[in-house]
Amino acid sequence: MIQLLLFLFYNLLFFPVLFIVYHSYALFRPKYRKGILGRYGVIKAAEKFRNHLDNASRDLYLIHCASMGEFEHLKPFVRRLKERLPKSRTVVMFFSPSGYENVKSAPGVDLIIYSPFDWWFPVYRFLRILRPKALLIAKYDVWPNLMWFSVWRKIPRFLVNATLYDRSSRLKWPLRWLLRPVYGLFDGIFAISEKDRQNFDQLSGKKTTLVVGDTKYDQVVFRSEESRKKNVLPPEIHDNRMVFVAGSTWPEDEEHLIPAIRHYLEISPETLVIICPHEPTAAHLAQLENGLGGLAFTRLSQIENSSAQLQVLLIDRIGVLANLYSLADVAYVGGSFKQNIHNVLEPAVYGIPVLFGPVNQNSHEAQLLKNCGGAIEISGTADLQSQIEKLFSDADFRQQTGAAAQKLVAENRGATDQMLDAVMKKLSGE
Repeated sequence: MIQLLLFLFYNLLFFPVLFIVYHSYALFRPKYRKGILGRYGVIKAAEKFRNHLDNASRDLYLIHCASMGEFEHLKPFVRRLKERLPKSRTVVMFFSPSGYENVKSAPGVDLIIYSPFDWWFPVYRFLRILRPKALLIAKYDVWPNLMWFSVWRKIPRFLVNATLYDRSSRLKWPLRWLLRPVYGLFDGIFAISEKDRQNFDQLSGKKTTLVVGDTKYDQVVFRSEESRKKNVLPPEIHDNRMVFVAGSTWPEDEEHLIPAIRHYLEISPETLVIICPHEPTAAHLAQLENGLGGLAFTRLSQIENSSAQLQVLLIDRIGVLANLYSLADVAYVGGSFKQNIHNVLEPAVYGIPVLFGPVNQNSHEAQLLKNCGGAIEISGTADLQSQIEKLFSDADFRQQTGAAAQKLVAENRGATDQMLDAVMKKLSGE
């Protein structure tokens, strides 16, 4: 009865209002508009894809990711799935345009599309067309109709790389009351840590969540091996220089970074600073350049015209941050003075110290890095200046901190096979 009432409330009241609001935003915000226009083509794309499948590839795995980051962490799982079941097909769907537009292709993925509007009729048609063998949802982005109609069509449902920190609104009333019946429909929840397992058991009302680890560790190791093979910068720019990389930064980070960078370059002008903003828009880059006045800086797209005495390099494209971290001696990870910190494992895998701000509770691995001595949380501009100075001037401290970070990554590898084994056991009825 609770499921029926929730179904009626969601489809007759909540989602229609959400649909109108979302379309209203789209009139003024291009990002929303892209997502809406893309969703109107989902059913046609699904039909075209399914019609071209032969009987030998009838086993189809449907993976839902909120955005690019969630998919990035699942890449090892997707690759291993294709290795074990080469005749299977994998469809990855994204909620956010930032995922759909930036992931054009990936090993093991046969189709990349938007997730359908989460109203009953589009979801019903979508699942009836694709007929997936299993639905896998990355981390947390659970949509009610996708779950309800998967149950109705007897499609097994799994939450993978599941993470839910203590202060999540999902654990508080009224969201907890509304979401508990939906999370209770999962056939398997595979958490990245014991604490996440406990939180999901509260939310799902079950005691069936398993701790299998996080495939993010496997992915950063794989990416680090690939990154070392690519030269993003001319060697003469960074060879024989200390390098500081600030990745995935927002204006809130840069309020502290820019003064700290200017301060340190006065002490050590030969150091190379690389800033890779999370959103390298023209306005954001111009704002950064205004703050760097008086320093020798350029953009990556203009690197050919720069001199070897370059002090600050601004990255004006996406997809190269992992390569840049491989050049660093010390790294700062952004988002940590804003809403949520970004991926701290990307620099840690290279055995370098990691700095970040106080907003890092969303990241389980950030807490692990702090606890093992592989990362340092900074409170503001003065603290950041002090830590940068200490790390670059004290080689033993820098190497010790970096080694602790790299050790953490090495010790947490292997989640991909554990997760895939757990999914296959559930599908086989074990």
